Amino acid sequence: MQGWKLWLGVSAIALIVMFGVWTSLQPDPTFIRTPYLGFDTNPTTTMVVSWKTAHPATGTVLYAPQADYTNTGKFSNTLTVPAMSGDKYNVYHATLTGLRPDSHYVYQVKISAGGKTTVSTPGNFWTPAAKLNKFTFDVYGDTRTYPARHRLVVEAMAADHPRFVVHTGDLVEYGGVTVLWDDRFFPAAAPLMKDVPYLTVLGNHEQNSPQYYEGFSLPPGGGEDGKEWWSMDYGVVHLVGLDTNALTLPNGFTRMRNQTAWLKKDLAAAKARGAKFIFVFFHHPLYSSDADYYPGNTGLRTIWQPIFVKYGVNVVFAGHCHQYERLVEDGINYIVTGGGGAPLSGFNATLVPGSVKHVEMLHYVRVTISGDKATLDMIPVAKVEGNKVIPVPHQPWDTLVITGG
Repeated sequence: MQGWKLWLGVSAIALIVMFGVWTSLQPDPTFIRTPYLGFDTNPTTTMVVSWKTAHPATGTVLYAPQADYTNTGKFSNTLTVPAMSGDKYNVYHATLTGLRPDSHYVYQVKISAGGKTTVSTPGNFWTPAAKLNKFTFDVYGDTRTYPARHRLVVEAMAADHPRFVVHTGDLVEYGGVTVLWDDRFFPAAAPLMKDVPYLTVLGNHEQNSPQYYEGFSLPPGGGEDGKEWWSMDYGVVHLVGLDTNALTLPNGFTRMRNQTAWLKKDLAAAKARGAKFIFVFFHHPLYSSDADYYPGNTGLRTIWQPIFVKYGVNVVFAGHCHQYERLVEDGINYIVTGGGGAPLSGFNATLVPGSVKHVEMLHYVRVTISGDKATLDMIPVAKVEGNKVIPVPHQPWDTLVITGG
């Protein structure tokens, strides 16, 4: 009997030691991408929190209305996301539902694996109301090359406390190289993405990569993964994201035909709903005075410009050309904003006839909605002279004021 008890005791001790050794060998749950925000179907009542881990890990999103959290110091809601298995990207998307319209929320993400837990820094976000007509959002693009320059633009935008940000494409140098997302784009944008949802469109450097589609939660639309092109309402503003690379992809003519048919239907529905402003975003500009892209994408211009005119699009934003230019064609305002961190480019000796203002500078565009008016300010961030980056005051360099329909 004593031998039996001794054997049990030794076995128990051995199991405890083995478990301790096994636990100590388990990697700590680590964020490769700290939590960031994106949109889903209805931004008034939902928000998507995303993150990436080094290894499969169970995630828990803790969240609460900001006022409740301030009063109690506790999160009133939780959402658990099971650990992935066999997914090489380990990118998680958690959709928070049942949120209050036009409300401020606080959230935090915990990831757990092997008996260990890592907790993120708390973040904040706002939901819109259906007819919200007073808010700010920012637009920028072409961040692909220099993360430090990208970070300067991000820090400038963060001071605006925008409700969301739209990126006009070429987020990274090569979309199929995962490390460029993990080590360059997301770390540079992290301070803003933690509190501000991102809307993105495909640039040519994204290469229609799986990493792009896996990385971002976007509103519903069509094409690849249902979000190659997309649209959503945010308050009184209708936002449309398109893919100017469609013709270069497999089944390109079919993609473009489907995208254009979808665009017509989408814009018609937005007008019928009474959208006060319609803003369209894509990568390659239809009009440009860029030295290497003059006079813009004439093929897409032939297809889309008449549609924009017919449905009363207010402003079309593009990137691709690493500079700022504002143009007016057939009553449509076109803005090229490609100053997010890629090497700046020059202008053609002869400008496109509709060109109003142009400059080479790191910058972004701030859009302020106030009742029936939208004010678009080009905010300079820095000049670049050779390899030297020279910060400048963040005062509007160019301003456009439009009245909504």
